[in-house]
This record gives sequence, C-alpha cells and structure tokens, in this order.
Amino acid sequence: MNQDTQTTKKTKSYIETKYTGQETDPRQKRLSRRVNQNGNFQQPYPQQKYGQPNAYEDYDDYDDYDEDDLPQRPKRDYEEFDTRDMDAEDDYYERPAKKSRSKASKKPKKKKKHPIRKIFVILFCLILVFVLLCVNVFRKFDHVDTEVSQNRGTLGDQVNILLIGQDAREGQEQQRSDSMMLLTINKSNGTVILTSLMRDMYVDIPGYNANRINAAYSYGGVDLLDETIQQDFGITIDGNAMVDLEGFAEAMAGVAPLDIELTQEEADYMNANPAIGTANDEAAADANWNLTAGMNSLTAEQVLCYSRMRHVGNSDWDRTARQRIVMQTALNKVKHGHLIGGYKMASNAAPYITTDMNTMMMIQMAFALTANKEMQSYLIPVAGTYSDQNIDGMAVLVPDMDANRSYLQQYMSGEYDDGSSDE
Repeated sequence: MNQDTQTTKKTKSYIETKYTGQETDPRQKRLSRRVNQNGNFQQPYPQQKYGQPNAYEDYDDYDDYDEDDLPQRPKRDYEEFDTRDMDAEDDYYERPAKKSRSKASKKPKKKKKHPIRKIFVILFCLILVFVLLCVNVFRKFDHVDTEVSQNRGTLGDQVNILLIGQDAREGQEQQRSDSMMLLTINKSNGTVILTSLMRDMYVDIPGYNANRINAAYSYGGVDLLDETIQQDFGITIDGNAMVDLEGFAEAMAGVAPLDIELTQEEADYMNANPAIGTANDEAAADANWNLTAGMNSLTAEQVLCYSRMRHVGNSDWDRTARQRIVMQTALNKVKHGHLIGGYKMASNAAPYITTDMNTMMMIQMAFALTANKEMQSYLIPVAGTYSDQNIDGMAVLVPDMDANRSYLQQYMSGEYDDGSSDE
C-alpha cells in the first residue's frame, strides 16, 4: 500500500471519528445522517463551519478501498423494513418551497356580522324618524305662554296635561270650556290615565265667587282654570292643550273610521241629528246616516256627533264617558299599527291646537302615549261623593272636595283598582 492510499484512509478515519463517533460504512452514514433513530429527518450533511474545508470534497468515491475491508451492512428482511423513514426523506425533497405571500396578495378577511349592532341602528333610525315627524307636527301648533309654562321646572316622574275642549263654534270667540280632561303619564309604572272633570262641579274660583268649574275658563282663560284646579284638588298641572270643535273634527278625519259600539238610542239620535257632527251645526244636504245598534265604523263627522250629544242617556255623565271612549279608541288604533293615521290625526289638528308646551315636552308626551300601557279612564266627581243642587238658578254638582281630592290623586298615580275604570 503506497503512501497516498494510507493518507486517504487516515482522512476517512478522521471524518468518521469526527462526525459519527465510530468508523462505519459510508453508505450507512449517509442514510443515518438523513434520518435519525427517532424517525425525524435531519440535514443530510453536516454544516460546514467557517474556515474548515468540506470533508467530503476530499474524496469522491470508494475506488481506493478494498470492499473486503469495509464492514458489511447487516441484512434486513424486506417485510420488516419500515418505509416511513424513506418516505419522509422523499417528501422533504419533493415538497415545493412555500411561497411567501405579500400583504397585498392576502385575501381580505370577512368582517364579522354584529346583529345586535344592526338592531341598535334600526332602533336609532326609527326614533330619529319619530322625532322628526313630531317636530314637523308640533311646529304647526299655536304656542302661547302661560303661568304654568313660565314657572315650569324639571318634569318629575308624573306629568299632568290639561286637555280643554272649547265650546266655541266657527267664527266665535273664546267661550266656556265644554270639556276638561286630565291626561296623566306616570314614567315609573308606565300608566296613562285620562280623568274627566265634570263641567257642572260647583267649586271655588280664586278671585271670584263659587261657580261651575268651566266658568273659570271664561273668566280668566287657561291661567285661571289651572289655578282653580290646582287649588281645589291639590295637584300640579305641567301643561295645557286647547282645541275647538273644528280642530277635533280635523283630528278625527286623520284617524277615522273608528269602531265604536252604539246603543239603539244613540244610533237613532245620531241618524236624526247629523248636524251635530259639524263645527257650525249645519249638516250637508245629502247627509243620510244608517247607524244601528252594535259595532259601527264611524266617520269623522259621526265621531264628533257621538262625542257632543248630551240628550241621550244620563246627560253629561254619558257624554263625558263617550268622549273618553273616543280618545281611547283613537289612541289604541294608533298604538296598534296605524302610525300613519296617528300622524295624520296630529297633523290635521295641529293648526287648531293652542298649547303652552315646548317641543321636547310634546315629544316625550307623544312617545309615552304610544309606548306605555293601555289608557285607563275615570270621572270626577265620584259617585256617592256629590249632591245635586240648584244654586242661583243653576243646576250644579256640589262635590265633597276632600273625598274627590283623594280619589283623583289615587287615579293619577295609576295604582287605583276597583275593578272598573269608570265610576
């Protein structure tokens, strides 16, 4: 063996000792370097360190070795041979390199849907439309300043609005109040109360002698009427709204027809007196009503006639009850889906309504009327708490003020329950 062969064998032995720790068959070393004992693939060749030559470049073949001197590779049964290691090696070389994606080539992520956010957006839009419609209607009202509006502070949990129906025909000046109703809205329990005040109640009027309560309106307008009610019944009035017969008829035109049940006596009287259904008491020449006992769909003129007639039933007692029925029926129709009709009702009546309420207060009232519970209605004086008398030639109702003051305050709280809303 010449010197070059000895040098090559020494180099081979050095490589085996450095990288494998033992002298083995180079073919086995090549495979072991690719797949370790745990079956995990590793680099096929050792990493070259800086400044060191690649050991495998020193020899390129096994021609210089005697095959008998090389260790023999152990034989292995083919069935026992696990090809997973070789498959892993092949997959490593055949697997294409991952392409780096730039930010611009990435697909945009789909935004998550937020159903709750959509619900809030829809509610906000509905409220906004509601407010804009209310503002459009309320700007048509005739706004006035009263002592109530000038002294009005922050509204409390209970809001009381006095609704006044003026007994003035078309072309006439202010007359006595034909009807008075207290509209009470309780924010805490969500109740809406409508209480009629009988116009023939004989009460004390500040600065004047005792008289029928509706005389206070003719003596001193809404200011004196507010003062009279607050003094006699111990309540607070937060706002006023006044409408005449023409305004009431226009309001009913926006929401009519109304389904109202009539008695035979009421139907016969309305058929015979259609003129009461007009603001000037002049019926159209072709007016021909065929109302019957039971449920009827009343037009705007028929609703006005139904609300005004007093010579049917128990005089003014039944008349005020019919007025409350009309208010409740119209409000319920608006609340149960006829919002366009409610808007028309308010818009038609707006030019005929005089009020001392500001826009924000009216929006709150409109929202409360449509969102709160069903309206309850009552009547003052309560049965058994007054006496019929004739004073100075006037047929009047002399109420027990203490008893009726207590009843009224219970009604307005929304917590009174005697099994019947009307007395």
